[in-house]
Amino acid sequence: MPPPPGAVLLDANVFVSAIKSLPRVTGSFRLIVRLIDLGVRLVGNEVLAEEYLRYAQSLPSPTASALAASILGSMEIIHVEDRFVRACAAYFGAGSAKDCVHAATCLQLGAALVSNDHDFDSIGRAGVIRRMTVSEAIRQWIPRHT
Repeated sequence: MPPPPGAVLLDANVFVSAIKSLPRVTGSFRLIVRLIDLGVRLVGNEVLAEEYLRYAQSLPSPTASALAASILGSMEIIHVEDRFVRACAAYFGAGSAKDCVHAATCLQLGAALVSNDHDFDSIGRAGVIRRMTVSEAIRQWIPRHT
C-alpha cells in the first residue's frame, strides 16, 4: 500500500461526508483519522479552514467538533500566492473561487487534493494537480483489514 504523498488537502466535502452519518463510521471518517494518525502533512488555506468551522457549527455533535479540531490542529494553513490562483483559474467557472483557491494551494505545495467535487475534474484531468476522489484515497491509503 503506497503511503500518502508528502502533503494532502482534504476538501470540506470529505469532512462533511465523514460527519453527516454519525454515529455510523464512514470510509471518509476512517480516512481522515488514518491520515492524522500517520502524521500526513495536511495543508489548506484560510478559505478551507473557514469552511471546516462553518460545517462543524452547522452539523453540531461532539464528534464533529473533535474531528474538525483534529484536522485544523494538524493542518498547515498557507497563504496562496496569486500566480498559483491565476494558473488554476482557467479550469474553474464563475462561482468556483473557493475551489480555485484549493487547487492553487495544491499546485503551490505539490499536494494531492482529495475531493468528490466535480468542479475539480478538469484541472485533475489536465494534470495540473493530483486529484483523487475519496474512494480512491480510501482504496490507496486504508488497509483492507482495518
